[in-house]
Parts: sequence; C-alpha cells; structure tokens
Amino acid sequence: MASGVQHYALVAIVFVAIISPCFSALPSTADDVIEKDRTARQSAIRAGRHIAVAPKRGFFGTIFHVILEQINDTKSAYNQISELVNNQFADENAVTAPPDPSNNATEAPIITRAEFLKILDRNLKGLSRLRNLEWREAKKDSAANIRIYKDEIFRGKKARSTR
Repeated sequence: MASGVQHYALVAIVFVAIISPCFSALPSTADDVIEKDRTARQSAIRAGRHIAVAPKRGFFGTIFHVILEQINDTKSAYNQISELVNNQFADENAVTAPPDPSNNATEAPIITRAEFLKILDRNLKGLSRLRNLEWREAKKDSAANIRIYKDEIFRGKKARSTR
C-alpha cells in the first residue's frame, strides 16, 4: 500500500514539475530563460559535465555572424510591421455592422486600402507642388545671393589692386 502512495505522489510531483509549466498562460520572459540557463550551466559545471561554449569564429566569422543576425532582425521587424499595417485596413467588400447604441465608446475609423491610397496620392501631389514652388524660390534667391556674395568678396580686391 505504501508503494502505491509513493507512486501516486511521484506521479503528482512529476506532473506538477514537468507538465504543468507547458500549459502555463504566460510565456517566460527573457530574464527567466537566461536565469534558467545560467542555473543549468552552473549545476552542470558542479557535476563535472562539459558545457557547450560559443564557437570561436575568428574575425570574419564574427563579422558574418553579425551581418546574419542583422538580416534576421530586419526580416523579423519587417514582418511584424507589415502585419501591423495590414491589420489596420478593412477589406474592400467587408460589410460593417452598425455600432451598438448602448456602447458610448466611439470606434476607431477603419478605411480601405483604396481610400488610403487616394489620400496618400493627394498628399504626395501637394508635397510635390510645394517642393517645386520652394525650388523655384530658392533658385531666384540663390542668383541674387551669389551676386551679393561676389560683390562682397571682390569689392575689397578691386580696391587693393588699384594703386
């Protein structure tokens, strides 16, 4: 009978210690993972087992590894940003439900891609006109500024050369 209770207690401990963390609601943070790895490494060192160390890559290997990490980080960031942007637009043919009158909160306006592109096109055309206007004004002003600059520089030299 005692071995049955011990077996039951052992199964309960194994279930709590090993299986229940797999079903936990919150994922572990980076600090938790680092601390867990650190304690596992320290206990393995105390036990006399060999620990895998980071490979020695050398100069070019390190440069390649840094570039590879940068590429992976860039891909990941691009995918996350693309997903966020894509989730902000409504589908072209989507039917929106009328707002609930009992809810006093206003919903965020959702636009379609076509509406967004129309707004973006208008803004870009306006910015282009503004840039062209500023460029023309800058060209007019720069011609006058160059004339004034040359007068200031060479006026003193003409006076010195006339002896």
